[in-house]
Amino acid sequence: MSTRPPALARRLAQIFVVDTDGQQHLAVGQRIVTRDGQLRRWDGFTATGTGAAAAERLVRRNRLAALQAARPVAAKALDEAERTRAAINERIAQARGQSQTARAALQRAETAARDALRQEDRAAAALERLATQRADLDIRAYRIADDVADAHADRTRAEAAMAAVPDGTANARQVAALQYDAERARAAVAQARADRTTLDRGIATHRERLSAAQADTRSWRARAGEAAKRIAAMDTRETTLGADLAAIAARPAALDAEIATLDAGHQDARTTADALLATERTAETTARTADDAHRAATEALAVAREARAGAIARVENHEARRLDLGRLSGERFQCPAPVLPERLGFAVADVRAPAEESATHDRLTTDRERIGPVNLVAETELAELEESARSNAVEREELGQAVNRLRGSIGTLNREGRQRLLAAFEAVNGHFQRLFTTLFDGGAAHLELIDSDDPLEAGLEIMAQPPGKRLQSLTLLSGGEQALTAVALIFGLFLTNPAPICVLDEVDAPLDDANIERFCDLLDRMSRDTDTRYLVVTHNAVTMSRMHRLFGVTMIERGVSRLVSVDLQAATGLIATA
Repeated sequence: MSTRPPALARRLAQIFVVDTDGQQHLAVGQRIVTRDGQLRRWDGFTATGTGAAAAERLVRRNRLAALQAARPVAAKALDEAERTRAAINERIAQARGQSQTARAALQRAETAARDALRQEDRAAAALERLATQRADLDIRAYRIADDVADAHADRTRAEAAMAAVPDGTANARQVAALQYDAERARAAVAQARADRTTLDRGIATHRERLSAAQADTRSWRARAGEAAKRIAAMDTRETTLGADLAAIAARPAALDAEIATLDAGHQDARTTADALLATERTAETTARTADDAHRAATEALAVAREARAGAIARVENHEARRLDLGRLSGERFQCPAPVLPERLGFAVADVRAPAEESATHDRLTTDRERIGPVNLVAETELAELEESARSNAVEREELGQAVNRLRGSIGTLNREGRQRLLAAFEAVNGHFQRLFTTLFDGGAAHLELIDSDDPLEAGLEIMAQPPGKRLQSLTLLSGGEQALTAVALIFGLFLTNPAPICVLDEVDAPLDDANIERFCDLLDRMSRDTDTRYLVVTHNAVTMSRMHRLFGVTMIERGVSRLVSVDLQAATGLIATA
């Protein structure tokens, strides 16, 4: 720094390097350069980027120093990444070995599960065959019992036939043995499925770990490649920066001379600009005054032109009116307008003002046009209108009679509807009261017609009083009480107007065990008293145990579903006879 020229030293003494430009006041000749390459002079001139050579050179030097400082760290990170990659490769190899072992165990478990399922299917088929045989035997026994009751005279022959029926003790022992084998097969299948589930979870965990390890490997490889590229770019950048430093070493002196020349030219240009600005302001004032005078003259000229045009239009209108009146006088009275008073014999003194005469003429013309021309077909039109009036009267009379008949029919339908509605209401209300008492083991309930005395327009309110509570509306009851009340109302409707099928979807969901037993008892009673088939959709074990037949969907293998049905009534009879 001690060997720099005095002129350069003075120039550098007026340059300040800061982090950010705070817009400080600068004396003449001073400059501020920020570390991001921005330049601001005392006269307000600013430059960014490559426009400020000194700032660009500082940026490049700082960048070179930062790159040189970061290079050892990047090389160290690359070595660590290589070691980490080697460790990850080792863990990947171990995970692959564990995955292969797990796959082998999974295959063994799947084979065992398939064998157990086949054994279960064979046992189920044997049970179905035995059940069919047992059902056939039961049917034959029922027929023999009926023959005995109907024909006492053939008792000896019936006893011989019953003796010929094979003993079911051996079949019962075989069924019990097969049931035991089936239970063992089901337990083995359940254990195999549990083992398979455990193996699936282990395989899923190993797969997740393998995926994470592979992702880490790809990430470290990418980072290693990026670090190598950055090191190569740093080397290239260092070479380029060295060449740039050598190329711009002689630029500061030339830039100083050019800056001095530009400063002198800038001062001269500023003086000239001030003078031109004063001249421009004077010319603008003169032009503004001239514009105001021109605008006033233009407005006065426009007003005069409008007045002249209006006067010309009125003159032309009066002239056209005079010519029209003269032509009209010649056409109607066969004489020119000046001699018309003498021809018609009226004094000119009796003629009113032109405006009054024109208004009177227009009024008379309007009255004549309002009257219209003579209608030559008025008599024919009158006859047609009278005929149309007579037809309309006849149609009106017919419509009145039809309206009266329609009103009578509506009244009859309303009366019959009220009678039928009240009869159905009383029947449903009676069944509802009885079923409510049965379901709740006490209490009372009834239906009410509200909001109108007319049953056709009235609303329906359900009033219920469970045991130990006061009489209240259905909406004020608990969820279980509302469900039982709704069931009582539905069954009351079915007792009044039975249907072949009734579907109940999850009606027992809000009920407890005691209420479910009452619901099932009522359902058995309804199935006995009516011909309705009840289909109950439920997940409750108590409800399912009380049904005659169960239908469900089971998954014998993953992704394979099968519909399964169980006749609980036949199974109960089979167990009872066994």
